[in-house]
Amino acid sequence: MSLKDRWEKERSQRLNEIAERKLEVAQHRQQTQAELRAIRQEFERETEVLHTMLQEFVTNLHETGLKEKRQRQRENAELYKQLRTLLEDYVGALHLYGQQARQERLGDIASRKQEVLKLKLEVLQLQEKLSSDRVLMSQELTKKLQKFRINLHNYIWGS
Repeated sequence: MSLKDRWEKERSQRLNEIAERKLEVAQHRQQTQAELRAIRQEFERETEVLHTMLQEFVTNLHETGLKEKRQRQRENAELYKQLRTLLEDYVGALHLYGQQARQERLGDIASRKQEVLKLKLEVLQLQEKLSSDRVLMSQELTKKLQKFRINLHNYIWGS
C-alpha cells in the first residue's frame, strides 16, 4: 500500500470519526430539547387543569341561590382556605419541581456542552496531528527524493 493511499485511508477514518462525534452531539442536543419541550407541555397541562378547577369552583358559587349562597359561604370559606392552601402548596411544589427539573436540564446541558468542547478539542488535536503528520511525511518524501536524485546522478555520471 502506497504512502499516499495509507495517508488517505487514515484521513478518511479520522473524518468519519469526526462526523460520528458531531452526529452524537447533535443527537444529544435534540434529545435535550425534546425533554425540555415535554416538561413545558406538562407544566402547561397542569396549569390548565388548575385553571379549569378554579373556573368550576367560581361557576358553582354563582349558580347557587342567595340563601343557599350565604349558608354555603360559611361552609365554603373554610373549604376555600383549605383548597387555596392546597393549591398554593401544589403550585409551590410545581414551581420547585420545575426549578429542579430546569436545574437538572441545565446540568445536563452544561455536561453536554462540556462533552462538545471535549470533542472539539479532540477534533482540533486530530487536525493538528494530521497536519504535523503531513509535514513529517512531506519532509521524509523530500529527503527520499533528494537521496534518489543523488543516487540517480551518481549512477548516471558516476561519483
